[in-house]
Amino acid sequence: MNITEVLTRQKTYLLVTLGVCLLLGAAIIDFVASPQFETAIFYVVPVSYFAWYFRRAIGMVGAALSAAITLNIHRAEQFQNSQRTFIYWNAAVWLALYFFFAWIISELRSLYEQERLSSHTDSLTRIANRRAFFELLETEANRASRYGAALTLAYLDVDRFKQVNDRFGHEKGDELLRLVAQTLESHLRKPDRVARLGGDEFAVLLPETTAPSAATVLRKLHSILDESMRQRNLPVTFSVGAVTFHSPPHSVQEMISKADQAMYTAKNSGRDCVIVRDGAA
Repeated sequence: MNITEVLTRQKTYLLVTLGVCLLLGAAIIDFVASPQFETAIFYVVPVSYFAWYFRRAIGMVGAALSAAITLNIHRAEQFQNSQRTFIYWNAAVWLALYFFFAWIISELRSLYEQERLSSHTDSLTRIANRRAFFELLETEANRASRYGAALTLAYLDVDRFKQVNDRFGHEKGDELLRLVAQTLESHLRKPDRVARLGGDEFAVLLPETTAPSAATVLRKLHSILDESMRQRNLPVTFSVGAVTFHSPPHSVQEMISKADQAMYTAKNSGRDCVIVRDGAA
């Protein structure tokens, strides 16, 4: 995890405090430095910071504030100097530069978010992809360990999915996968997460959910999915395997492996069923 992601997850007041500290730091450098030493460049740091974490409008405010601070510091230093006109000119130049930085940084932030969203979203179903889900799983596993909460991880596989592609074509198969994704998302709680891991395999993460509660939720989802397929005359069923962790292992891969094993147990038990294992057994 890089510094940008760490800061993005912080509370707003902490981000504001850090931004103010950066601005004060630039102002202090500007105030104590020799008049011959160019210090206005230091304000680029807080301006860029505000533009990145608080978007363009706040970045522009930071730009104007930075220009005003450096103008007043330099005007005070050269109050009786005949070059005061140049001080105003320099302040205007720096203001334009700060505005440019605020604009370009906010544009970079938008591009960054678009790229991040694209890299974490399944292009077919528009839900989280494998990479995004594994990152989320690691975060939730750490949180569950910290607070001693139960965490259930479920794997869902579409039985006989290949028959749909063979009989109706890949376009129908893609439509089926999108329908599964939409159904899962619309019938889960807000804290729950669903992702497509690839092919016809999906994952569902149920934070703070015990095995009995998870079994109830997953069986309900299974029933809804089966009914949806019957209504569309699609010859598929669903095998669901889940594991509830009361103390998640340090390895996310181990959690994934256990959920995968539970799902294959469901498939080997005749398919079209839900198996929920309590604990790491």
